[in-house]
Amino acid sequence: MALVPPHRHSPHCGCVARTLNRRVALGLGLGAFGMALLAATRTRAADGKAYEAMLVSCIDPRLVDELHSYMQDRQLLNQYSHFSIAGAAIAVVAPRFKDWQPAFWDNLAATVQLHNIKRVVAINHRDCGAAKIAYGEDKVRTPEAESALHREVLAQFRQEVQGRRPSLQVETGLMALDGKVELLG
Repeated sequence: MALVPPHRHSPHCGCVARTLNRRVALGLGLGAFGMALLAATRTRAADGKAYEAMLVSCIDPRLVDELHSYMQDRQLLNQYSHFSIAGAAIAVVAPRFKDWQPAFWDNLAATVQLHNIKRVVAINHRDCGAAKIAYGEDKVRTPEAESALHREVLAQFRQEVQGRRPSLQVETGLMALDGKVELLG
């Protein structure tokens, strides 16, 4: 039995280029298909689908995972837009942050237009530095004072949103640093 010597490829040999070109074409085709599929799932808002809510939360990094878990527990994963600003609802109503407030209202208008949301979920949190900046240390010195401040702020937030966007439901809550949420209002 005679052995066939292995074929040695040279730059002028057409077999490597044909194989490589087929592989490259297949890879490019699969890559383009994957990118198109990803783009289709990432741009659901453009298809006119209604989403559930806009979440308004603070920028505090201590609560990122807790907020995600809260929304997941509420069956809202991938069903909400997220607006994060120092103080959450405090930033929307406190005179100290009046220059920031147009950004919230513009974002809410865009979210209503693009995502057809039904409600706004505002979650303030305990031990919030923005609350101290906006209202002073005395307003948050005790847990009772802190709760009273957040109740007042969230009631004002709810009233302002409903005044500007009466079709939207407004849910408000106060999150403890362990992630537990007390619904207010």
